[in-house]
Amino acid sequence: MFASSNVTGVVQNAVKANNAVDVNEAKESRVLLVALLVSVLVMILLNVIVGPFLWNNVFRSLVPAARKARWFDTLGLAVLFALIIPH
Repeated sequence: MFASSNVTGVVQNAVKANNAVDVNEAKESRVLLVALLVSVLVMILLNVIVGPFLWNNVFRSLVPAARKARWFDTLGLAVLFALIIPH
């Protein structure tokens, strides 16, 4: 979901855009930075919208002991998995 490489890529492109000497290289870096930020935001929105539905309707039917999840529960779980599982 939130691959650490995506976050690292956003930071690296921000630094690259600020340190670029060539105008074209700086412009390309800014475009890439915006694209990465938009993709991270889309992934967060998808998790907030679809995550609780999948948890509450699919996972809870498979594991009856699981409690109902709210949007921040699934978002936190995605962040936890992204930190634990290397990509």
